[in-house]
Amino acid sequence: MQYIYKSAIELATLIRERKATSTDIVKEHLEHIHRHNHKLNAFISVFEEEALQEAASCDQEAREARFRGPLHGVPVSIKEQFWIKGKNSNTNFKMLKDFAAPEDAVVVERIKKSGAIILGQTNVPKNLTDYQVNGDIYPEGKNPYNLEYSPGGSTGGGAAALAAGFTPLELGGDFGGSVRVPASFCGLYGLKPTEKTVPLHGNIPLPKNSKSMIVHMAQAGPLARNIDDLDLLWKIIVGPHKSDRAIPDIKWKQSEKNSLQEYKIAWTDGWPGFETSAQISEAIKVFAEQLKGAGCRVEKNLPDNSLHEESLKTYMGIFPYVIAQGTPWIVRQIIKMQLYNGVLKGSKSDLPYLTKPLTEAFKMNANHYGEVMMQQSKMTRRWEEFFDQYDFLICPVAFGPAYKRCKTGDKLSYDGKEMIYLKYVWPYVACFNASGNPSITIPLGLGKEGLPIGVQIVGRYWSEPELIHFAKKAAALTAGFVKPEGY
Repeated sequence: MQYIYKSAIELATLIRERKATSTDIVKEHLEHIHRHNHKLNAFISVFEEEALQEAASCDQEAREARFRGPLHGVPVSIKEQFWIKGKNSNTNFKMLKDFAAPEDAVVVERIKKSGAIILGQTNVPKNLTDYQVNGDIYPEGKNPYNLEYSPGGSTGGGAAALAAGFTPLELGGDFGGSVRVPASFCGLYGLKPTEKTVPLHGNIPLPKNSKSMIVHMAQAGPLARNIDDLDLLWKIIVGPHKSDRAIPDIKWKQSEKNSLQEYKIAWTDGWPGFETSAQISEAIKVFAEQLKGAGCRVEKNLPDNSLHEESLKTYMGIFPYVIAQGTPWIVRQIIKMQLYNGVLKGSKSDLPYLTKPLTEAFKMNANHYGEVMMQQSKMTRRWEEFFDQYDFLICPVAFGPAYKRCKTGDKLSYDGKEMIYLKYVWPYVACFNASGNPSITIPLGLGKEGLPIGVQIVGRYWSEPELIHFAKKAAALTAGFVKPEGY
């Protein structure tokens, strides 16, 4: 295999310099998918004929020294939630199984204009609301490092595809850690951009006769095996569009810092009421010491104790407005019941302070919606005040590494501690969906079980260029992506 596991930038350079053809690169990736996808169920559809036709067109254009953009002729994969014109998008939910995208999502359109070739769609959990990959329609997704384990969710299929070498780049979406968690569980880099910086038109299938479209806390974001590819895809998808006037035209400020010595970093290995396993705690401490050894000013510190809890309460106060908008009362009751029998199982007794904001939000009251928007604004301001003191915050992505695939809602056990399903991952990542701050997951290598361990680095609003610049330097201190065996 000449091209599997090469970076997107390497492949683009080979095509541009006429040292490889897009057709050969795409063919090799398609063959690799056909050889191994049955083990992982990472792809749920493969556009073989269209991909090869586009590759041939890209090769003809390359011979004429015409290039569409920075990813000319390079294969990529797309999370199933994003519209691709004429293709089904149903988020693994039988009630939406017949939805066919009427047009490309804005981010998909941008990726196509960059010259990339879409190999197919990657697997997701039902309604994108799980850290595993299972649902009504597609076969269960698995982790390439150990098939008994979850690849994370909801961009789990895409993360598995990347780690197994099926694709060099994946477009994911993050509504509750859905880019960062799969990146951590599969040893990858993943970015959740600042809220309302990437257009979301064409983000999810719309129910028939839908008349509303409230979107908060969600962003499209890239996953990659190296930080430079991540940076490139972010630059392709970010920025305002006529379909969404809520997205400002930000004048992104490029980093002027040349070394790690110029950064002041806060770090934590847990949150009040949400510690982490010994393995994760130690990995984060070692990473912080590595940064300190490289000259960073590093302090173990947190915002005031109530901010994390307020962020989680805010998330629960907004969440129903996004997932249940426009639905009748009885449907909202069914959705709520399904959540409490699944991902939220046990939370009423274990995390009772989350129950009230969720219950109030499911009433779909306009006054309550206004109150929770004000609450979000105040909470975000407190996070921004914390980032007045520090460039970035380093913190956990989850209690431990990937967990074994199980029934959604089952209690999870790791490192001698048993916990409700929600507590293993959600509290560590949802806080930054609620606040809207950008966060990047970087891999720290493999842990004691041979499973990847990741950490997230969080910055202030609109700090992505600096965040990615720092992550590039910080990643040089880590093991980075480690290829799973057998692919």
